Amino acid sequence: MPDSTWIHSEDTVIKPHRFERILGWIKNNRETFIGSSVILLALVLFSVYFFVHYRDLRDTAWKNLFIAQQIGYAGNIPQAQEQLKGIAASYGNTTAAPYAVITQGDILFAQGKFKEAGDEYAKLASGKTDLAPFALYSLGKCKEAAGDLAGAQAQYSDFLSKNPDHFMAPEVQASLARTQELAGAKDLAKATYEKIVLLYPDTSWAMQAKARLEGPAPKAPAAPKPAPAKK
Repeated sequence: MPDSTWIHSEDTVIKPHRFERILGWIKNNRETFIGSSVILLALVLFSVYFFVHYRDLRDTAWKNLFIAQQIGYAGNIPQAQEQLKGIAASYGNTTAAPYAVITQGDILFAQGKFKEAGDEYAKLASGKTDLAPFALYSLGKCKEAAGDLAGAQAQYSDFLSKNPDHFMAPEVQASLARTQELAGAKDLAKATYEKIVLLYPDTSWAMQAKARLEGPAPKAPAAPKPAPAKK
């Protein structure tokens, strides 16, 4: 009978330990190892520096935004606007920058400067930030307040096509119906009011829509307020 130990003869060969093989490779490729280590260390240090630097910029930007808002609430509008412009210019890559832009738009809107406010909102309306829907709706309100009913309807419709499930959608639908009605497009307004009743039953928006369907044509509304943005 043949010796069965030959089957496991490979196991009798002493294999180098993995760590020893690594050490051997480093010994034979010392320059490559050192160069790669230096590059890796530099990347780590740069990443840490970038993170800390960005965090400091972000914190400063939010602090300046808070100060600007408080100055504006206190009534010093010019100083608040300068502070907001500085945030957009110096901290444009931080998360506070879009809020500075939309706050600037809100201040201009409150002053009745609808075109200038619209210009600020337009900077965010086509973007991908969380504030884009608010800016888009506020841009529509600027056009409505300025008497551009067709432009307002276009903005409201754009909002609804891009954000059909947004929590502000019922309000935007109501704004669309109102501008359609004011523009004399009664059939379109009726269809929009009926859509509100269908899509948002048991809500205040549905109740208002039902009242509009049953009541007389509305009087010209006062200038609407911009939509409040949430962080």
